[in-house]
Amino acid sequence: TEVLIMDNELVFLTIITIIVLGFCIANIVSYLINKNHIKETEGTVISVKMPNPTTEKMRNSKWAIVTYKVAGKNYTSQNRIQVPMSVDVGSHIPVHYNAKQPETLYQFSVKRIVVSALIFIICVLIIAYKIM
Repeated sequence: TEVLIMDNELVFLTIITIIVLGFCIANIVSYLINKNHIKETEGTVISVKMPNPTTEKMRNSKWAIVTYKVAGKNYTSQNRIQVPMSVDVGSHIPVHYNAKQPETLYQFSVKRIVVSALIFIICVLIIAYKIM
């Protein structure tokens, strides 16, 4: 019975490892494909929303609608983008957009790639330890 439980744990860890690796690779590929089309400008936050109560800081995030200017034309983001918890309405933040379609914002995060790569490495190490 214990062997069966260990096998289930390995299967679960392997599935998580594959999902995390896929997520990491997808983010890297997306960045490589889009890096020549991405430009940066300054945006102004016009609305912020937090999915959890504002008193909960640990497992919370902040999402904003921003306005920004490209080639003299004003744009408002069609969907919310994740912003640092310190950002409030009126804050100025860097905004990445597609140069061919300025109305399309690009949310690239090196932190997302690094964290997913670290989770992948930790999962691989745990699997290797359990196999030995």
